[in-house]
Amino acid sequence: MSPLWIFSFHKSLYYYLSIHVLPIFKYVYYFLSERRPVQDVEEQPLPSYTSSSKDMSHNDPALPDPPNNGRLLIIGIFAKVYLVDEKTIRKLPRGQSQEDLEPIVRESLIYNILGVHPRIAECISLGRDHYVDLKYYRFGDLASYCEKTEVTPCLLSKWFQQILEAIAVIHSFGVIHSDLALRQFFVDDELNLRLGDFNASQCPGHPALSFEKASHCLPRDYDLPNTVASDIFALGSTLYELVAGKPPYGELNVLESDNPESIKEHIRRQYGIDLVIEERYRRNEFPDVAGLQYGHIILGCWKGEICTAKQALDLFRQSRVIV
Repeated sequence: MSPLWIFSFHKSLYYYLSIHVLPIFKYVYYFLSERRPVQDVEEQPLPSYTSSSKDMSHNDPALPDPPNNGRLLIIGIFAKVYLVDEKTIRKLPRGQSQEDLEPIVRESLIYNILGVHPRIAECISLGRDHYVDLKYYRFGDLASYCEKTEVTPCLLSKWFQQILEAIAVIHSFGVIHSDLALRQFFVDDELNLRLGDFNASQCPGHPALSFEKASHCLPRDYDLPNTVASDIFALGSTLYELVAGKPPYGELNVLESDNPESIKEHIRRQYGIDLVIEERYRRNEFPDVAGLQYGHIILGCWKGEICTAKQALDLFRQSRVIV
């Protein structure tokens, strides 16, 4: 049996568990503990067997203890997220295995590469690599915010531009996010967007640890490194989420209720629906963007006509001038 086939299967299994099963576990955890998530810090770690050993080096090999009086927000597959206080959240590995440690080390590495920027979530543990401290954004992630709040056309245009700006920033540093979606952007106190959740991201010398869910995923050889092109495709789906108010092809598998049977049926259907979505994308069949604001930019990202975030940003600015 080919080692490449084993890796491909392992990668696909982790993708399916992290995208479709983990959110259900999170829901059950919150329900049983009578806690609601403050924000979605979704964990999608996947071991990368080609990563350099340098990526796993630690200044301090001992894992830090959970913060005193910190409230546990999320138990991911390989990470725990705590609300340290009203200003800080902390992401910790669940254990000492490579699978547990690598996503935290990777996210720390990415924040150190990107540094401080108004379009990037504020990391307040720069220089550390065995945990990640981030500023707590009380409005949560953008997907959740849009579900609860009516978004004005002016705010939508502002966020459309800021999403493009964030991707242009990370690509200028050679970082491929590898899991772009509306939920990866946080809303700060001034209602500006900040991109976060870099635990699966790719940077020079360090291949991505995962890839996007089907609605945001460019069909490709998943054993090869992620690329700017795969990020731009996911950018199109992310912008579609913002403008259309739903993910691409989200109507194919709507969770009808939160009772256990409905959740199980939702999980059973999802894998088949993912294959349907992937096949549509391979045939260049995309959701209709006619009538959607900035639909030409979304379609350009999907079709590969837009090759960079900067190009998309230039088109956006030209559209604003014409309007």
